[in-house]
Amino acid sequence: MTNKYGLSIDFPEGFSLVNIGHDGHSMQLQSSVAPVNALLRLYDDGDFASPVEALSDVLSRLKADGDMDSFSWRNEPCVISSFVHAIDGRSSGYGFAVQLPEEKGIAVLLSWTADAHFGSCGNFMLSLIDSLNIDYGSCFEAGPVTRYAYPDTGRAEPFTLSIDGTEVASVLREVDKEASSYLIEREYDVLLLYRNSSLWQEAWQRYYRMIFRDSFRRLERCAFDIYTALAPGCLDETDLAQKLLSWTQGFAYEREKTSSDFASLPSILLGGGSDCDSRSLLLAVLLKQMNMDAMLFVSNVYSHAVAGLVSDHPGFGFTAGDKTYLIGETTAQGATWGMISQGQDKQENWIPVLFP
Repeated sequence: MTNKYGLSIDFPEGFSLVNIGHDGHSMQLQSSVAPVNALLRLYDDGDFASPVEALSDVLSRLKADGDMDSFSWRNEPCVISSFVHAIDGRSSGYGFAVQLPEEKGIAVLLSWTADAHFGSCGNFMLSLIDSLNIDYGSCFEAGPVTRYAYPDTGRAEPFTLSIDGTEVASVLREVDKEASSYLIEREYDVLLLYRNSSLWQEAWQRYYRMIFRDSFRRLERCAFDIYTALAPGCLDETDLAQKLLSWTQGFAYEREKTSSDFASLPSILLGGGSDCDSRSLLLAVLLKQMNMDAMLFVSNVYSHAVAGLVSDHPGFGFTAGDKTYLIGETTAQGATWGMISQGQDKQENWIPVLFP
């Protein structure tokens, strides 16, 4: 959803609007997949002096009690809270408030469930709040919950990549690997709620979107270093993309020993194992960082994933929106953009995952 305040929320699938406030500045939503409610309240500039005051006012109106902790996200002051209230039975949840950029006001976002469901729905509620965007730039970096849990600090860890015979030196912060793994496992826990839902495909797409968003800024320095080292010797963008595709094909194939079975992108760069979907997403993130039009295709039919790239080079591709994307197979050494394994060329068996 978007509005004049410039924010958007990538809600977990299945939320519907159940009530709009008389002033049009508040809305309550309810999930059809999990027993979870959400409330978004928007305040104009000057209504409250701070996000703390705005969140306190909303919680007071709900007769809710909770602890608050202030921090900064997107260079804006914000506050996060866990709370309990006893309206229609005892419920618990999470609240967040943030100052909107350009003095557009303050946004307050709450999510809660009955205490009996809190254990199974906790990650669902955190994911909802973490999917808030307050401007376009926030679509490309960790959400507020992840940033609060894993502050954007810490020592940078140097590492070296070997791509097409070129040594590329770069750095990653120590926190990036841990934070990325946290988000992946949390979002996989959310995805499991859709196993028997008609919205499973949309939930799968959101799962990868959330990982893309969290990973994008974390890999910014690495993408810059790769581009700086390789681009001057490439014929064109597709030639550079091919060097990266061939590089990913040489990764060690290894299944993750986690619930999600998905390797975090920072861990792959630091030498960890990977499989098709983590490799393909890593490739898409790096190419997007280099201003190439890339995406991800996943298939439950083939239990496989491939990357997609818009290119004027010939080859096999799938259509998404009004564009055709050449297929990039990251697990078959020697494959070039525009090649796909025999028997996997039916587009109806692939789910497109587009990124901003």
